[in-house]
Amino acid sequence: MTPSGGAGGSGARSSGADSSGAGGTDPFVGDRIVVRYRLGDATPDDWRGDRAAALSDVTGILLDDGDPLVVERDGAPESIPRSAVTSVRLLSRVTVRNSEIRSAEVAAAAAWPGAESAMLSGWLLRAGHGFTRRANSAVPVEFGAGTDADTLAALREWYAARGLPALVVVADRLIPAGQIDGTERSGDVQFLTREIADFPAAGSDAVRLDDAPTAAWLRAYRGDDVDLDSAAAVVGASRGPLTAATVGDDTPVSIGRATVTESADGTPWLGITALWTAPDHRRRGLASDVMASLVGWGADHGAQRIYVQVEADNRVAGTWYRTLGFGLHHSYRYVEV
Repeated sequence: MTPSGGAGGSGARSSGADSSGAGGTDPFVGDRIVVRYRLGDATPDDWRGDRAAALSDVTGILLDDGDPLVVERDGAPESIPRSAVTSVRLLSRVTVRNSEIRSAEVAAAAAWPGAESAMLSGWLLRAGHGFTRRANSAVPVEFGAGTDADTLAALREWYAARGLPALVVVADRLIPAGQIDGTERSGDVQFLTREIADFPAAGSDAVRLDDAPTAAWLRAYRGDDVDLDSAAAVVGASRGPLTAATVGDDTPVSIGRATVTESADGTPWLGITALWTAPDHRRRGLASDVMASLVGWGADHGAQRIYVQVEADNRVAGTWYRTLGFGLHHSYRYVEV
């Protein structure tokens, strides 16, 4: 299985705080969820007991998303008939604090900083000739990033001076609901993470690692008509070491990008983006080889944790990442203000 597409244009061209996930996103097998269900004859006896409440909840890991839903609760699988389910909410894999979300977003912003950047009232503003949403959007990297009218007006002015729409990254719980009034320009994007230790794969000699993307790599990433100068400036930018993986020489058949940057708390994160495999070369393990080579490179450069970002509705990529041990950390979306 080969992931295609990604978040904010950085995927390939085919494209308290117990609950940081977005409730409107369909969960994947392996996700932690909370299921609200009706008590009644359709539910297991040990859940009903003598309770009189009409509804109850169960929190656990989704093992099967069919009918019935199978959720691992306290180490044991429990079946919940679909007819009894009233809602399913997606949660982060583990408890995630607001500060941890902000810290991880700092590492991700440093890994994709655009061709130029500036700080404004707690926001990191990035611009990259309009190439990818990620490189042309503002991220709230500091606590209390301004959402007042003056700050947003200054943000719009900065982007307008570069001929760009004013896109902001609205990450779960970093911007309180209702404080950003704008037009959503993406659905949920999932920020998936795992530890780098014991990554379940080995590299391949077929994967070449370069310090910067080649022209052939950039064409594979964005098509033959890509603006090479803009693409090279954006994809080759990072505030940490960077590598571009390629399988194939003159015509790449599989690619990926990785960089190691620090989060606000000093954790070195490996960010993996731009994974893509040519359609006629998929299901041959090339994406796995590229991923493993990038993870090995990241380990050699001191990374401790890995993140990937994927559109929530990309079921192929989302499922594949979860088979590699990734779990939801938080979600975000792009909004034009």
